[in-house]
Amino acid sequence: MSEPTLKPNYKVLCFRITDIYILIMLFLFPLFTGFEGYAKVTFSKYLFFIIATTLWLVILIIFKLCAGRGLKAKAPSLVGLLLLLYLALCAFSAIFSPYMPSALVGAGRYDGLITTFLSVGIFWGVSLYARPKRIYIYAAAAAVTINCVIAVLQILGLNPLWLFPGDYDFYDAGIKFTSTFFGTIGNADLFSAYICLILPIVSVYYMTNAKRSLVLLSVAALLAFCLFVCDVSAGILAIAVTALIASPIVIRNGERLRRALELFLLAAVAAFLAVSLIFTNGSSGVDVRFVFSHYSKVLTALTAVVTVLRFVLRKSEFRQTQLLLFFSSLSVGAVVLGLFAAYNWHGTNGTLYELSQVMHGNIQDSFGSSRILIWRKTLELVPEHLLFGGGPGTLALRLDVNFSRFVEETGNTLSSSVDNAHNDYLGILVNTGLLSMIVYLIAQITSFAKAVKSNSPVLACLIFGLACYWVQAFFGLGLFLVSPLMWLFWGLLASELHQSKN
Repeated sequence: MSEPTLKPNYKVLCFRITDIYILIMLFLFPLFTGFEGYAKVTFSKYLFFIIATTLWLVILIIFKLCAGRGLKAKAPSLVGLLLLLYLALCAFSAIFSPYMPSALVGAGRYDGLITTFLSVGIFWGVSLYARPKRIYIYAAAAAVTINCVIAVLQILGLNPLWLFPGDYDFYDAGIKFTSTFFGTIGNADLFSAYICLILPIVSVYYMTNAKRSLVLLSVAALLAFCLFVCDVSAGILAIAVTALIASPIVIRNGERLRRALELFLLAAVAAFLAVSLIFTNGSSGVDVRFVFSHYSKVLTALTAVVTVLRFVLRKSEFRQTQLLLFFSSLSVGAVVLGLFAAYNWHGTNGTLYELSQVMHGNIQDSFGSSRILIWRKTLELVPEHLLFGGGPGTLALRLDVNFSRFVEETGNTLSSSVDNAHNDYLGILVNTGLLSMIVYLIAQITSFAKAVKSNSPVLACLIFGLACYWVQAFFGLGLFLVSPLMWLFWGLLASELHQSKN
């Protein structure tokens, strides 16, 4: 008599392989740079992303087929259907693109249909075969911490992991090469986007978790410091906007208020250090000077006030309605006061000056590191293929914007060409068309509304990380070096929404 054979539980296997994939993407993917540092970081991460994601999706499909259930998913969510429609519109755009086959890989920085297909695949695979876990937050926190430590060492003049080629270092940016690079992500805008995704997740988890985690509090402080040091205005704005939106929703009792004050206190200290410590590259190495500027004085006063509040409110409790009313009023007041201050700003340069000029109707192409010029030139291309765009990742073939600058220190001229809209939504509009952009925005809005309505701490962690990333995307590059993590967390959000609904 033969022994009975046990049929594998393919659903459990799907969950396990997805668990492994998520940990690989959250921890290893951000840290992987290949073997040639920044010289090949984009190509190296693309290979990692393509290989890891394709293998995972193929294994899921095989397990699904082995289970004898075909590829049909049960009761797809509205957001899931919207993102499938988004993918279909992108595919249609690619098929009928006059720039085919460039639309497959992308003529810019690997932002073609293949990347879009795998990104939506990440959302669907994670939403079906994963659930939010604490280890995911700690894996992401560990990777971003290592990134920030590397960035700090680079600012101090070191070259950890030999990321800069040859004898180059961080301070050669703008002198020997055009862009500023941080950590194992590379481009400063992408490094900022990475922080914008992880910092709110870590912060909200710290506020809402039953146990206070000093590890996550320390991680949040380090991320805040690096965000201010890398000085990407889009990232700082996104964090500020997210904090104003999240405060009335997340701070629902006295304990969460105290933890929020702790986070705000360390953020103020991080900002103080970032504006007060001046790093310059001298002949004998990096010099560090302390300058007590007007910003330093304001941040010192703010730190003192928050410290006193934290001490005074150490045992206080409040009704949820009181906190909701207070923080809603505070957020609205902060927005009004901020806009008033920007409108009446008397500076002559910087982001606030440019915002003030825009509010007065004086819009110059040079504003936003020439983003106004890039956006204007990109918008001029939109009517050529309004509904379906020119094809995924094909803007680089259509946009003719170049920059050059003579560098007195070297006697050379640095040149660069623009291959990205520097606005994720504008990039979707010009590349895959108006219809795909509308569908994508509806998916975002739907996810946000459902998550906020649920009053779930887990969903709050995920949605405010996503929201912060989506806000900075108005000024960001939206490239696969960070975006797969956004799609992964979006999939976890969809999974948790489905579970809470059931």
